[in-house]
Amino acid sequence: MIKLICGEKGAGKTKKILDMANDTAKTSKGTVVFLDKDDSHKLSLSYKVRLNDMSEWRISSDNELVAFIKGMLATNYDITDIFVDGVVKISGHPVEELANFFGCLERVISDKDVTVVLTISKDADALPDFLAKYAQV
Repeated sequence: MIKLICGEKGAGKTKKILDMANDTAKTSKGTVVFLDKDDSHKLSLSYKVRLNDMSEWRISSDNELVAFIKGMLATNYDITDIFVDGVVKISGHPVEELANFFGCLERVISDKDVTVVLTISKDADALPDFLAKYAQV
């Protein structure tokens, strides 16, 4: 399942996704992963949440981000939740150009019991049509 946290810059999306990751880690029977553009939120995350600094891995496109997620899932079968803060900043593409990314991500997790939560700095009303079905959060 894919969920989006939407809102303009300064709307509290990062705090919300950090809180969601920490709350999920309290009850998860597996691994909770947090992907961020840097490690600036490491002190805000529970020690139970595995933080991945995307700048350390030099992820700079949507294809690389999908490949990174595929690799994580291929080598760690107990991942239950993946939180991605700032998918636009990590991928380097505007929201309108992420249709392929979301299609690939959906295919990757379709047969797995994994929830992916992402933040996007755009109001839900202004999202492209291909993202409307994910704006549940």
